[in-house]
Amino acid sequence: MITKTCVACNKPIKGRIDKKFCDDSCRNNFNNRLHNYSIPVVRNINKILRKNRWILEDLLSGRKNKMLIIERKELVEKGFQFEYFTELFHPYKKKQYYYCYDYGYRSINSKKVMAIKDTRKRHKTYFSYLPNNSNY
Repeated sequence: MITKTCVACNKPIKGRIDKKFCDDSCRNNFNNRLHNYSIPVVRNINKILRKNRWILEDLLSGRKNKMLIIERKELVEKGFQFEYFTELFHPYKKKQYYYCYDYGYRSINSKKVMAIKDTRKRHKTYFSYLPNNSNY
């Protein structure tokens, strides 16, 4: 019989064959180390992006139309940083939408912005380049 060891602490594991960790503490420590960004710049940018998204989500929560016109100054007071976004979308030549994941905004004028929830349909089409009669 093969003795398995914990991935995190190398202690022997008792129980199921597919078990990887000896307890929840080892599993948590292993996953925290795995998902910890060692580069401070990446960690800080992700923190800013998550905060921007959280601010927009908080403003739009409970609204049916998922749209709100708000003063730029109010967003800055809440800690919003306009320089950080995950996507730039411009469906029309004059309008540009800046997204923080699934929440976004666009400038109305120099003092106001429109905050929105992303409602675009996003369907990925795989193998769209293959001919219709292919066997893939």
